[in-house]
Amino acid sequence: MISERSLYAIYDADGSLAGELSYLIDKLLGRADCALCDVSHGWRPTGKRAWRQRQGATTQLTWLHRDEVPHHMLSHVSGQLPCVAVDTNGSVDILISKDQLAGCEGDFEVFEQLLAHKLQGLAPD
Repeated sequence: MISERSLYAIYDADGSLAGELSYLIDKLLGRADCALCDVSHGWRPTGKRAWRQRQGATTQLTWLHRDEVPHHMLSHVSGQLPCVAVDTNGSVDILISKDQLAGCEGDFEVFEQLLAHKLQGLAPD
């Protein structure tokens, strides 16, 4: 059987304009935090240069906001955002937890290395 695997980086923020503005206001007020947002964008709306020019393991990711997560994945990631999840033939697992993302301290290169390490531990497709 051929294994079909998809990788998702899922933000703990909504992707709509209202969602983005709400997150920004809450972040400024100290009521919201998304370590994945810090890794990919920081305070730049267009994203960090390294994120925009991503190479290697990060090119395998589909980047989603929480309101864009496929329905079949919701119960698996609910309460665990932000995260990087892997969907293998409909079986969803957390590959990188929100605590591990926080450990990247907003550094995209650290995130890339963590992702590459985690992907080495996955069974081949």
